[in-house]
Amino acid sequence: MHAIRVPVPARAVAAVAAVAVLAAGGVLAAATVVSAAPHPKPDPTKLSISNRVVAHGKHHVDVVSGVLRSDGTGVAKETVALKARTGVRPRWAVVATGTTGTTGGISFTVTPKVKTQFELVFAGDPTYRASHSNVITARPVK
Repeated sequence: MHAIRVPVPARAVAAVAAVAVLAAGGVLAAATVVSAAPHPKPDPTKLSISNRVVAHGKHHVDVVSGVLRSDGTGVAKETVALKARTGVRPRWAVVATGTTGTTGGISFTVTPKVKTQFELVFAGDPTYRASHSNVITARPVK
């Protein structure tokens, strides 16, 4: 058998190419390690709810309001849903959505025709965890 001879310049080019491939692989491996770093956990939130009756002549409306907070501070510009349920076998349904104000406050005007329970729900996002309020009950005026 005869040995295959490879000229020295060809061996040098192959060595440089091998080093480049290994270096690129190292950069990719480093990039994978960086992207695999754990993401920061979203901040916890708390959502309060209250209602008050507003009389207008022969009819009335309820104002359901709440405040979205994180670490005791109001959270602004977040979407909050108002859910309601009625009946014997109630299911929650979104009846309105709104955006919190600069202090985290939000309010909805409702006119219940029957006994209705309400709840505020914040779905969460990458910055803040989801939360929901307690349940309140509004009754129609007789």
